[in-house]
Amino acid sequence: MILYFADRKMNIIGKASTNLPRGLIISNDKKTEEVDNGSVTLEFDMGYSGKEGRAKAERLTAPGNYVLRRDGQDFEFYTIIDSENDTDAGIANVYSEDAGLDLLNEVLGPYEAATAMPVAQYVSIFAQDSGFEIGHNEISGLSRKLKWEGEATATERLLSLATQFDAELSFSFEIDKLRITHKYINFWKKRGKDIGVTLRIGEHISGIRIKKSVANIATALSVTGGTPQGKNTPVTLSGYQYDDGDIYVSGKLLKSRSALALWSRYLSPDEKGTGEGHIVKQWSYDTTVQSTLCARAVTQLRKISKPEVNYEVDVKVLPDQLKIGDTCRIVDSEGDLFLEARLLKLVRSVANGTCEATFGDYLIKPSGISDTVSALAKDFAELARNRTLYTWIVYADDEEGTGISLSPDGKKYMGTSGNRLEETPDLTDPTIYSWSKVQGEDATVLRIDSSRGVLFKNNVFATVLTVTITKGALIISDVSAMKAEYGSGAFLQWYWRKSDDDDWKVMLVTDSHITNGGFRLDITPDDVDEKIVFKCELEV
Repeated sequence: MILYFADRKMNIIGKASTNLPRGLIISNDKKTEEVDNGSVTLEFDMGYSGKEGRAKAERLTAPGNYVLRRDGQDFEFYTIIDSENDTDAGIANVYSEDAGLDLLNEVLGPYEAATAMPVAQYVSIFAQDSGFEIGHNEISGLSRKLKWEGEATATERLLSLATQFDAELSFSFEIDKLRITHKYINFWKKRGKDIGVTLRIGEHISGIRIKKSVANIATALSVTGGTPQGKNTPVTLSGYQYDDGDIYVSGKLLKSRSALALWSRYLSPDEKGTGEGHIVKQWSYDTTVQSTLCARAVTQLRKISKPEVNYEVDVKVLPDQLKIGDTCRIVDSEGDLFLEARLLKLVRSVANGTCEATFGDYLIKPSGISDTVSALAKDFAELARNRTLYTWIVYADDEEGTGISLSPDGKKYMGTSGNRLEETPDLTDPTIYSWSKVQGEDATVLRIDSSRGVLFKNNVFATVLTVTITKGALIISDVSAMKAEYGSGAFLQWYWRKSDDDDWKVMLVTDSHITNGGFRLDITPDDVDEKIVFKCELEV
């Protein structure tokens, strides 16, 4: 194997090989291809000797340089992302990807399409000025109205785009005399084909490792679609009729009877609960047509309602015509295994003479448990937003809570305790209250409570800030009560500032985060990317 190296102007500046008699030597190469990841990675070590060899290796492996390689009839083109030089060992280690810096390092902001657009139009926006163009496109007849709220690299956005179009992504290149003439972004309904190849233990394969996982298992889906023009809420399966004997629509949920029988959250028939014991996952697809939404959801539920199985094999001889995404047959006569599966991942090393392939229906990802935890966190956050919380207000003779009472008569101190699940205050423990001195029965106190506390880590949780006004024994929690007490001109004014700023910024009353006449402020992780402080004042 020979690797050619080029600078940022595509000038060839040197080469290295696995078998040249002298010069720079390539070892421990590893080329990784995955169906789920459009880009291909190439890692390798470059060995050198002497001062001149070191200087040449450093020049060739500089991050940003290009690597060109020929694999059979295919030309490959990579951008060096990282390199590390061990001068004692005389080895430079290189990590490269074929997507290129133009897509890997380009960060795109939020984007929402005004109308439904074909995938080529999205690519022209997300990959502009990168030199990439649409190549193979099997979804040219489809259009979607899509929206992305957060930031992402161009590569991540393109992978998300492919997912939204229910397609798979790949990159390819045209090379003429070691010069790039075209860089393509390809979209496939499903990469690969059934080429009729059979791999046999002992002949093509030396061993099989079977990997199984239920980390992503679900027995039901909570399904949402796109939002129709002029509407504020997305389409769901509510009111749609579907039942194939196993999978059926129930309200907004799509459920599987067979999956529930195997994976119910209830461990025995004696366990009781308010539901059926389904493991429910959120799933969305951008369509406003219920029949399309249901069909896509059925396919997804069939996928995740059974354990994922991958077959990892050590390949002795890989047929030249077998490519990533292709379907073939694996036969192990001794183990009575006759498998028809798709090639999901391929890791090859020319220098080491090794080839590892992963076959199955869906590639098991190590982040499955993390995805489950994230889904649970989302469910708990939604529960917190929708449940009713109460602020307890009591009175006492001093700041220790002596003579704690629900009546303000004769009391100099008021105690408050927020985010309580019960409506009636607890008078047995004064320590749960924050105490403040009240200057007479007509004193007004404004309190802000957060449904999720006041400290958040890594933007995990959303919160709701709720205002409560107390004036003596009177508790005010809505606009009508506030205006009745303080006059028709009374209103609540919200402010915000960064923690290291001195000046407060006014939030307009028309701000979509403010509801209930200012008595509620909804904050989501998308609203805050650094430390922010909020306050509210009563204006009369």
